[in-house]
Amino acid sequence: MPLLFPLRLALTLLCFFLLSLDRNQSAYGSSIDFSSSSSSSSFAAALETLQKQIGYQFKTIDLLKQALTHPSYSQENNRALSILGLSSAEAAASLRLLSINADASASSISSAVADASRLSTCATAGKRLGIGAIVRVASGTDASTPSVICTALRGVVGAVAVDSGSVDAAAKVFLTVYKSGLGAAVL
Repeated sequence: MPLLFPLRLALTLLCFFLLSLDRNQSAYGSSIDFSSSSSSSSFAAALETLQKQIGYQFKTIDLLKQALTHPSYSQENNRALSILGLSSAEAAASLRLLSINADASASSISSAVADASRLSTCATAGKRLGIGAIVRVASGTDASTPSVICTALRGVVGAVAVDSGSVDAAAKVFLTVYKSGLGAAVL
């Protein structure tokens, strides 16, 4: 009987420890708490700046963090959000063109979608926002490459859709961000 109490106490403490680790663990699988570090505060400031630049305030900031997380950094990354972001961008470009000209040809719509999907257009828009400086990548991965920047930006657009529950909000962000990068026919 005397041995049960220390064993029970040890199990209770272990459970408490594991639960506290789980609570402190970010959505990205890291048990490291960066909330008190200066890099965390600069990351938080960069997230705030980005939200102002895109004209959208996230209700769930973890979606924005996920959008800015490269697959090399974590299993919880921007791949799925990027797919949604690309689809939202293509839909926004098509809708914008058709709202300006309901008689637009299929080839002009296809061209607008190609412009919206182009890696160089996307990377340029992402660079203007400073995405390369805030996207989280593993060491050895170059955050300034067009594909990393573009995937993160598309992830942000997708994250807006999920956070707002609306592709319309994502389309608005897309049109705001890509404004100067797309042809006059779309904007």
